[in-house]
Amino acid sequence: MPTVNGSPDSFPKSSPSATPPSTSSIPDTRTPYTIPTTAKTSLSEPFVAKPMTITISDPQKHAEAQGAFVSYLITTHTTLDTFSSARPRPVRRRFQDCVWLHNALMLEFPACIVPPLPEKHRLEYIKGDRFSSEFIERRRISLQWFLNRISRHPELQQSQCTRVFLESADFVRVIKKPDERFVDMKETVDKLEDNLNTVERLYSRIGKRQIDLQQDYNSFATSIQGLSAMETNIASQLNEFAETTQAYAKAMSEMNRDEDLLFLNDVHELLAYCHAAKATLRARDQKQVDFEELSAYHHRTAQERDRTKHPGRNLDGGLNISELVTDKINEVRGINMERARREKLARLDRKVKELESEVARANDESNAFSEQVIKEYEIFDQAKTEELKQGLVAYADSHIKFFETGVSVWESILPTLESMHIDDVDRDA
Repeated sequence: MPTVNGSPDSFPKSSPSATPPSTSSIPDTRTPYTIPTTAKTSLSEPFVAKPMTITISDPQKHAEAQGAFVSYLITTHTTLDTFSSARPRPVRRRFQDCVWLHNALMLEFPACIVPPLPEKHRLEYIKGDRFSSEFIERRRISLQWFLNRISRHPELQQSQCTRVFLESADFVRVIKKPDERFVDMKETVDKLEDNLNTVERLYSRIGKRQIDLQQDYNSFATSIQGLSAMETNIASQLNEFAETTQAYAKAMSEMNRDEDLLFLNDVHELLAYCHAAKATLRARDQKQVDFEELSAYHHRTAQERDRTKHPGRNLDGGLNISELVTDKINEVRGINMERARREKLARLDRKVKELESEVARANDESNAFSEQVIKEYEIFDQAKTEELKQGLVAYADSHIKFFETGVSVWESILPTLESMHIDDVDRDA
């Protein structure tokens, strides 16, 4: 297993509490797949990954107000020029960060076989204490497999999401300039989902009571039938009354069945529709985050190029003493600093141009995705209103049908009950 100089604790680490954006759900409708410009290949070119080694080690437990979690030290060695160096500083990541990387790659490369995460592929070993040494080691080994497979994939290893995951010191990836339109959309969908969950919970409570009531009516009918064995002179009337009670219980059962089929199923479908809408909104957020991240990366690269053009000076025009001293030391060691600077400047110029096209592409994709989401939300808003109306109408119709049937059932027994007479002899006695 590869190692790097210095202990893990000597490296700068990202905040243990940092969490990636919630992209645990990927939308069902995806944009047509195109190979990213950073990883385009032709059939005549070898589809081979560049050398890359990722090591996951040193699990540590952290406690927060929101709960405890385990982070892992991730060290990367690579020859990819998309990274800041061949040996980026080790970073700490938690399992949820790996979930973010998996979902981001699924969204970016829908035609690729993205490696599965542990526990999404097999769940057998998730038993007992998830903070036990055995569980943590099993998870570490599984995550190592996950990262190894990414490192061996020619496209996944070059993804900007992979680069950010492996070398970004600040992994709190949130939208810096949120669009209020989509914030309002998400809040509306969240409120609708909460209300639907409440409706489902209360409906289930009502349904349980109705089932208990049906059983009580059937028990009541059985008791009436028991009376007929004792009251032989009115046995037929009692049996008919018992049958009427059973018919009423059956009508109630049919009402519950219709409610489940037409109303409860409608609520479930609306909840699934909300989940799909939220997934699409998260995907739009991811597009914007990708654009902002690329823009920031382009800005940092351009700044590094400017510093290389003017060695020994900061961007504000002041002297950079440490850089001047480093250059002098390298010159004493026999390094041709002018030649090295020209080579680095040429490499940075190429990188800035590549990133300019990447930023433009990401901006176009983000804008196009946002425009499509606005149209999709309008369709969602209209459809959920119509479907909610249909569900409520079905609920009302099932109750109207039940009460009409109940009136008919009880009216049918009235002539039988009115025909019951007490003999004069019995009255005199």
